[in-house]
Amino acid sequence: MWHQIRFQGPLRKTSHLPSHAATRRVFDSDLESSVYRAIFEWLPLPAVLLDGELRVMLANDNISETFGIPAEKLIGRPVLSVVPHSKLGKFLLDCGESRSKVLELEVPSRAGRTAMTLKITAVRLGAEAQWKKKSNAATITKRTGEAKLLLFENVTDRVILEQQFVQAEKVAGMSQLAASIAHELANPLTSITYNLNFVRDSLTSLSNREAEEALETTIERINEMRQLLSTLSGFVRHRQPKYEIADLHELIRRSIAFISKDAEHRRIQLTLSLAPAPLVCEMDQRTINQVLLNLLKNAMEAMPIGGTLAVKTQLRLPDRDHQETAIIEISDTGIGIEEAELRKIFRPLYSTKPHGMGLGLSFCRQIIEEHGGEIHLASRKGIGTTVALMLPLRQQDANE
Repeated sequence: MWHQIRFQGPLRKTSHLPSHAATRRVFDSDLESSVYRAIFEWLPLPAVLLDGELRVMLANDNISETFGIPAEKLIGRPVLSVVPHSKLGKFLLDCGESRSKVLELEVPSRAGRTAMTLKITAVRLGAEAQWKKKSNAATITKRTGEAKLLLFENVTDRVILEQQFVQAEKVAGMSQLAASIAHELANPLTSITYNLNFVRDSLTSLSNREAEEALETTIERINEMRQLLSTLSGFVRHRQPKYEIADLHELIRRSIAFISKDAEHRRIQLTLSLAPAPLVCEMDQRTINQVLLNLLKNAMEAMPIGGTLAVKTQLRLPDRDHQETAIIEISDTGIGIEEAELRKIFRPLYSTKPHGMGLGLSFCRQIIEEHGGEIHLASRKGIGTTVALMLPLRQQDANE
């Protein structure tokens, strides 16, 4: 248990306590006090000890090197004023039964300091804390949450190296991509050339219906090429998301309308089951639209002799582990995917199609994860596939 008593004896300069007796947070005994002081004196990483209200009780001098704030000035301050990130507050409140948890997040830049990525380890310390605040002769006691030890590690260089490695892998695959692009574009271009020549040479003898069908096919092939190039561009060249509030249902309806003609030609029945209320979501509409079209296209291609393509949405209410989230399920009754292939399905440049580029699902996962969401795929060979997207309705602002 934690009590409000005074430390006995001098403190080394690597640990800081508030000077005013009424705000000191200390421990059950001198022994417990000395143990924690010793820990702070020898910790190689920046560290703070938090009370149950997430205020700083102890801080070592390494803190000032990381945050540019003298350790003694942190005492009594909420930790979120030191690391102003909404995910940190949720992380500390959601420790649950875990003895320790790790969070990695990017801390926005401050005046005169660059942005950095921190690895934060939170360690729960003992049972529920007790506070005693001395005021004249009276003693006031109240119960609070558990104390926590936070360790901070600046992993910015490691994250930059990882990003550079991922980018290098993408560049290394450019020759393979170029060959795949050439193959993927050759077929629709051949179809476009044939149809345009057909319309030109037979314009006087064609019925309106024949001309309409030829032009519809041409437009579809052009849209396929635009989709391919857009996916490739988004995968190779990173672009910051442009978040805006929009109705996810409306975006889904537009995507369904876009593929409806193609689905009709393929003898595919489209079914749409939307949640009762609009799913108003903060998202990059352009990239989420690309994700939806990619997944719908994959579903149709998995049904070469026709079938059913079903899109369903629902709202998952917030709980201790998740915020309010939209769930989108896209299911087909197609050929399915082998279990061995499922483990590799999201890898860049891996495809189950004979001439596929292996960019579609990898791109989808990249976009959904940028939105703080998740993507899952379940499939049974010969029965069909379901892709589930979990998309938070609100984006976490690093400066909240």
